[in-house]
Amino acid sequence: MDNQRDFSSRLTFDFDQVALKDYAKITKSVVAEFKLIPHTALVNGLEETFQDFTFNQSIIGLEWDIWSGYVVNAKNTEAEVLVEKIATYIRVNNT
Repeated sequence: MDNQRDFSSRLTFDFDQVALKDYAKITKSVVAEFKLIPHTALVNGLEETFQDFTFNQSIIGLEWDIWSGYVVNAKNTEAEVLVEKIATYIRVNNT
């Protein structure tokens, strides 16, 4: 699990060892555990899959791409604490 800031300064955690086949299982588990509400529709591309979710004022992205693996990112500053909790949850329960 690597954390960093992306080019937009959003807090991001990458799990590069997670395969695309695990995206749905991990996302479903995270959504249930943290009671997330879909904010955008699920996008399935050839090299990426992603969807944004909300919890209160927090907006987070749960994503997968061929370069980074599974990615959790804070779409706003209010989401940073939640993103850290989700990243820890994924590390403990899914890797």
